[in-house]
Amino acid sequence: MQNRFWVLLISAVMFSFTAPPARGEEIVRMAFPTGAVEFFKYEFGVIELALEHADGDFRLVIEEFPTMTQARISSMMLEGQVDVMFTGYSVERETKFLQVDFPMTRGLLGYRIFLTQADNLPTLEKVESLEQLKKFCIGTGSDWPDASIMEKNGFCVDRAPRDQLWAMLANKRFDLLSRAVHEGFREIDTIRQQHPDVVLSTSTVLAYPFDLFIYVNRNNERLHRILTQGLLRAYHTGDFMRHFLSNPDLRHALETLQAPNTHILRIENPDMSKKSRDIDPALWENIVQRKYDDDVGYEPRDQM
Repeated sequence: MQNRFWVLLISAVMFSFTAPPARGEEIVRMAFPTGAVEFFKYEFGVIELALEHADGDFRLVIEEFPTMTQARISSMMLEGQVDVMFTGYSVERETKFLQVDFPMTRGLLGYRIFLTQADNLPTLEKVESLEQLKKFCIGTGSDWPDASIMEKNGFCVDRAPRDQLWAMLANKRFDLLSRAVHEGFREIDTIRQQHPDVVLSTSTVLAYPFDLFIYVNRNNERLHRILTQGLLRAYHTGDFMRHFLSNPDLRHALETLQAPNTHILRIENPDMSKKSRDIDPALWENIVQRKYDDDVGYEPRDQM
């Protein structure tokens, strides 16, 4: 209880240091782990796009806290200490908060490639079916929604805390570590500095409907409308797709998924609600053989 008091006190003090808003400007508050903001600059850019395109004058303020967890961020949102967060989809989060129904990476988070030990690579690169892939045991984070999706589709899954996964892979505690395509590209060089026998395979991709979504407190319907309005307008102007395609990791992921030697094996996401299944298909990336340079004119269904 005492620890919780100090967390709340630190939160209040840090937010009080935020520069006061300009006349007419509204502050939208977020909390995030210290040092991780740069890693998620694309996702923060999506929220800023929404605020820029909505009616009004808004400024996103991100406060960084050491050892901040997703569970703590969720608690801060429920307590009204922060206004918005983004996290991987789950029915629990969709129920607990108001979900802004725009998949942030257009579903690329649900396209999973695998890190593995170098001696596993020849066998993995011969995989062409779900039955062959199920012969491997896949490591995931203890509370990642991916774990439940893969378990319910009949995969061998080994759950562990996120910060232990790479060392466990290097020590052959499981065969494969699942990462989104763009995450794998972004992380592999850093991982290999500590675990040089770990390699990234792009030959086999496991795909299912999944992504990060923006969430707000269920009592803040106004902010939910603002973010929905802003993202809808960002799509109509082409600004969302320009932001999406300007990200080098996402662009690399798209090119990889289009490569002729990449096998995409699709499974269902049994943990997705009907409401989220019915999100406009134009908001999900359709991985086909096409060019992306001028493809910014998506017209999602009007939601406002």
